[in-house]
Amino acid sequence: MVEQPDSNSRLRAVQDYFRKVDLRDPGIMELFTDDVQLFFPKFGVSRGKAGLARFSQLLTSYLESIEHDIEGFRYVVSGDSIVVEGTERGVTRDGVHWPDNEISQGRFCNVFEFEGPLIRRVHIYVDPDFTSADLERVRLLRGGPAEHADTRTIASTYFERLRAGAEPDALASLFSEDVDWDIPGDTRRVPWIGKRKGRAGVAGFFRELREQVESLRFEVRSLVVEGNEAVAPGHLESRVKSTGRIIDSEFALHLTVRNGLIVRYRLFEDSHAVARATGP
Repeated sequence: MVEQPDSNSRLRAVQDYFRKVDLRDPGIMELFTDDVQLFFPKFGVSRGKAGLARFSQLLTSYLESIEHDIEGFRYVVSGDSIVVEGTERGVTRDGVHWPDNEISQGRFCNVFEFEGPLIRRVHIYVDPDFTSADLERVRLLRGGPAEHADTRTIASTYFERLRAGAEPDALASLFSEDVDWDIPGDTRRVPWIGKRKGRAGVAGFFRELREQVESLRFEVRSLVVEGNEAVAPGHLESRVKSTGRIIDSEFALHLTVRNGLIVRYRLFEDSHAVARATGP
């Protein structure tokens, strides 16, 4: 007869989960069943360890570090389920520390469900807007008038979504329907650059780019904002899938924002290096 794990051993497994999250320990996968179900706001629901690994990758691309106050956790144990309420803190890749303990509090609630000693379901209930960058919603919930997000917020949100590997439609939602989009270069050799029309065109750009190019590095060195204009210099490194060649280029991105949406987009890069990497 197989001995069933007691609640204390499962509590230790939960605590081990949070320690491994904080340390980014790949051994965390050993705590889950193969068909584990994960839920995280804005990410949705995934099943299996591959989905869990994908979520971990996305979160790591956005957060430089995360730390949970394990000693301060509160638990509710019922049957095969354990509910954890607690607080967390961290730093984004952009160097922003959270929570600010004014708007954001770093509070979360996780629901774990076990199958024997392993976790078969974890649903995470937390606001993914760790740094309270969603200023318009903050204003509304605090009783202030609705206002369009400012230029810096929109530009920062765009880069955050880009780093996190957001879906093309989520990226395109930051743009106006009549956006003036252009990435200058040799469109005969580099099919994903050039002009695009509307949100559908912007989403199509990101789909096509990901089909043909593997991003190796995307670094924004600074963000300069004046009124409706934002300029971000940086460096990118990508591998063209069809040739295996590397694109290594400095870039400058110029955005124009009006009424909370990007209305003009220009990316300036080493177009010669890009064309050379795509073929003979």
